[in-house]
Amino acid sequence: MGKETNSHWLVNFISGISAGVAHVVCCAPLDTARTRMQVQGLYNTHYRGMLSTVSTIYNYEGVRGLYKGVQASLIAYPTSWSVYFASYDVLKNFFRKKTGSEYLGNLLGSGCAGILGSFISNPLWLIRARVQVGSQTSVYKAFLDIARREGPLSFFQGLSASLLGVVHVVVQFPLYEIAKKHFHKEDTPPNFLEMVICSCGPKVVAGFCSYPLETIRTRLFVHNKTQDKRFLGLTSLISYTLKNEGIKAFYSGYTLNLVRVLPATFITLYTYENVLYFLKAFPQ
Repeated sequence: MGKETNSHWLVNFISGISAGVAHVVCCAPLDTARTRMQVQGLYNTHYRGMLSTVSTIYNYEGVRGLYKGVQASLIAYPTSWSVYFASYDVLKNFFRKKTGSEYLGNLLGSGCAGILGSFISNPLWLIRARVQVGSQTSVYKAFLDIARREGPLSFFQGLSASLLGVVHVVVQFPLYEIAKKHFHKEDTPPNFLEMVICSCGPKVVAGFCSYPLETIRTRLFVHNKTQDKRFLGLTSLISYTLKNEGIKAFYSGYTLNLVRVLPATFITLYTYENVLYFLKAFPQ
């Protein structure tokens, strides 16, 4: 039994890595553009919409600018998704047995897996955001610069917003499980149309609920507290943003995010489900 559980965990872990890599390869330029739009109010830059943001970055920084931070993304996304999917699979089954409810088990499992993933991947997301927004191009140099100038604890800057952002997966994955139950047969690999329906609907709902928290998290990530004293911490940032930019700032880049996140979510989950099905076909 233990061997089977370990094997199943490893299958989900490998499938999560595959999903993370596929996400980065396909969506890096839009990911960079979304990050720039989320923090523009802090630096008096003005990006106007998806095409304008992508075009501005390309005109001033070239293709390199669009793929800025891709090295960090290739570490952060596979790490985040592999930890999430592996722990979610174990935890949802644990809570299903404990609560006797499939939906409640999925909800608790997604929340706990999200919290675990936030702790493990927060330093990676912080480094990625700094590279995408700043002048630093090397992940290693960015790591050393942050550690030297701001201290080791700064790698967990923005963790409070990340933990609040767990609401995203708490909404998304229980809805995803419901959609899969209605539109997909478990013993067959998912087809294109099934995954479009199952991945996009829950993501739209979850994204609308949690996007302000993603914006706050990104702003906390790029904030150098040793040099910029305009705000300190989560509540201070929220007050500062409301006062100076209004509530619309929390949805800055939201339209671009939808354009980015729906195909990205489809690619991630389609890759994950197909790799998972392929690996499960091997004798354990």
